[in-house]
Amino acid sequence: MDVPRLGVVIQMSCILFHGPGARVEALNEAFRTGRLLVDPIGDDGLKVEGARQVVGLMLSTPVGSKKGIVVVGPMDRANWQAADVLLKTIEEFNSRVVQPILWAFDLGGVSATIRSRCIDRWCPQIEDVEEDDELVAAGYDLVFASIEGELWQIPEKVKTFKNREHELLGALVDALRMNLDKKPYQELWSRLRDVAMHRNPTQVEILAALLPPVEK
Repeated sequence: MDVPRLGVVIQMSCILFHGPGARVEALNEAFRTGRLLVDPIGDDGLKVEGARQVVGLMLSTPVGSKKGIVVVGPMDRANWQAADVLLKTIEEFNSRVVQPILWAFDLGGVSATIRSRCIDRWCPQIEDVEEDDELVAAGYDLVFASIEGELWQIPEKVKTFKNREHELLGALVDALRMNLDKKPYQELWSRLRDVAMHRNPTQVEILAALLPPVEK
């Protein structure tokens, strides 16, 4: 949510994409929500000079009707001085005109101070394949069943995609993406992320993530 203060919009949702498909997803998000102000910064490892360039861009007022986007990463390969330079910028910026989008291969390699200022999104490997309508529908159906408590639908539908767990994870990610401002979706996202942060999940792990934890 944006909260005006002294002419600056405080943006609490700088996005940090992470995983094997993170760079591609970061660029897709940039093109979806605005326009790149410059080529992605930090591909060879973010240094202080690159971080200062990001700060300068974030303080600018881009020309044109589309929001200016600055893509930065991989943040797990940024040196700590460069990460420190970015802290205030990714916490306070005028989100009506500019937006930082960060990415990393491994969330665990990103500094805790950067992670605490971002919404992190897991990105499985993106493959160049035709969209599978059945898989897309299953992603939305499973998310709906999990959120709405129709849990009896989940096991059988997950079993349908045996040996396609990697693809099913991607479908679940897509189904969740547009609702991450809502707490139930954030909680489901968190459970999926926990089982898939560093590797592709098994069928059992996907089931465990989709079924809400039992209250003690």
